[in-house]
Amino acid sequence: MTGATNPGHDFSRKFSADVVDLHLDQHTLSQRGILPQNALLHQINECEKAIDRAVAARKTEIRLIHGLGSGKLKNEVAGLLKKHPQVKSFEQKFHPKYGDGSTLIFFK
Repeated sequence: MTGATNPGHDFSRKFSADVVDLHLDQHTLSQRGILPQNALLHQINECEKAIDRAVAARKTEIRLIHGLGSGKLKNEVAGLLKKHPQVKSFEQKFHPKYGDGSTLIFFK
């Protein structure tokens, strides 16, 4: 049948990467009542929530913006992704818009 959709193909999945910015500046910290020493924990929690939302929405990928800084958040994100059961793979490659400060996550 010409033009028929493939019944075995899942068209409900999204194919463009959503972008989630994990940055926290001093203003945001004070506005949200987050102590500076708890900022990393807050960012990791936001990362986990973003992953949960993406999986629930059946996304194939999302991009997390973590910036460069000392590399602490980037390393924490990588550690989380290596263990996450819904993460197929991830890339921490240079991106024209975000430089080396982002991670692209692919889901199963």
